[in-house]
Amino acid sequence: MKKLLLLLIFISVSIFAQEYKRYHFKSGKIVYESTGAMTGTSTTYFDNYGMLEAKKSNLTIDMMGVKQEHNSLEIMKDRWVYSVNLKTNTATKIENPMYQLFPNGVEGEEVAIAMMKKMGGKKIGTETVSGKNCDIWDVPKMMSKIWVWKTIPIKTETNVMGMQITQTATSVETDIPISQDKFNIPKGITIKTMDKVDYNKMLGK
Repeated sequence: MKKLLLLLIFISVSIFAQEYKRYHFKSGKIVYESTGAMTGTSTTYFDNYGMLEAKKSNLTIDMMGVKQEHNSLEIMKDRWVYSVNLKTNTATKIENPMYQLFPNGVEGEEVAIAMMKKMGGKKIGTETVSGKNCDIWDVPKMMSKIWVWKTIPIKTETNVMGMQITQTATSVETDIPISQDKFNIPKGITIKTMDKVDYNKMLGK
């Protein structure tokens, strides 16, 4: 389950380092559609080349016939990743895994690629998805395949505990103005800081 947590953090908000550009673009907005055991839509906003990122999701998860609705907001800023439950007005706060996995930094715009390699991922081909020419990465340790276009994940297929989940970008806008309000924690949210996780141990490093 801890490895699943790391994967969800990577898929939902990805990761950043203090001085590096994670994306080829300064800012952007990406709309995703989820199908399979998880259905619904998510919208990701990023700025400062990925140093700031927020993802708002309205999803329904079907676990063995039992459906659960999730209205959530994931925000990554500074050294922290915030997972906000908008139905209960509560949130968890956890240290960004980047600072443990890459304490000496990563070159240029290679953060996402380095992260997948850290998880044992390998590039297995290319495919055009949603009009974007993507590299396909197989990450068996995380039970997933990720289609990446210019460091942006366009499609993700995940099989977790027998549940097949596919997330595909239906709209990608880059280098557009993004309101900084998108990266603020909503007022009235109770935040709980989670215990520090040893990500290297989780990945068997």
